[in-house]
Amino acid sequence: MVGKKRGWIVGVAMVAAAALSACGGEPAAPPQGSITLSDEFKVDFNLVNQDGSPVSNADLKGKTALVYFGYASCPDVCPLALGRMSAALNDLTDAERAHVAPVFITVDPARDTPAKLKTYLSFDPRIMGLSGDAAAVEHAMEGFKVYARAQPVANSKAGYEVQHSSLFYLVDPDGSLRFALEDTMEPGDVAEAVRQSLKRGKTLQHIEINKYFSIHLSPAAQPGVNVASA
Repeated sequence: MVGKKRGWIVGVAMVAAAALSACGGEPAAPPQGSITLSDEFKVDFNLVNQDGSPVSNADLKGKTALVYFGYASCPDVCPLALGRMSAALNDLTDAERAHVAPVFITVDPARDTPAKLKTYLSFDPRIMGLSGDAAAVEHAMEGFKVYARAQPVANSKAGYEVQHSSLFYLVDPDGSLRFALEDTMEPGDVAEAVRQSLKRGKTLQHIEINKYFSIHLSPAAQPGVNVASA
């Protein structure tokens, strides 16, 4: 009986893998609004999160990272972009979100301490805020080719604003940076781009196989297993 049951489980695994492989195919290109990046773009940083813990790009390996550069005093562009990021996360399933790292990296390390980022991102604790000293932040920006420059603002308590590029960067589970997304993309399109990244990393296929097993390996679906009714 044990051998028969084990053989049935192996058979289900083979069928599930074959079916998902057949209908998955090669992942489609990200949706309109995506920008293909050259191999000059690199993901390399050692920063500190909003809880004061060190975080490097190596810590994100195995997940799709959705990265945005901005700053907490940004008057308009950053709040809109982060709102889209949050809405895109809502569009994903719980299983998909478990393999996604949403990241906000400051371009204003002089003002954006970990404590300030924690307050700024409190509207959505799923988003990781990263800061560090000026050299560490500059190094991260160089890899992503991010533009940022402080501009003095007259008669302002803030003293200056930071003009910066505004894109979502899509880092695949293997750590490669292949696509950027326009910050005006609809949340559903951003979510679809994230799914395509998960497919490139084979993560989505694993999620689907686990879902298949949760259905087909339940006690009621296994041969020789009786399920007592309540």
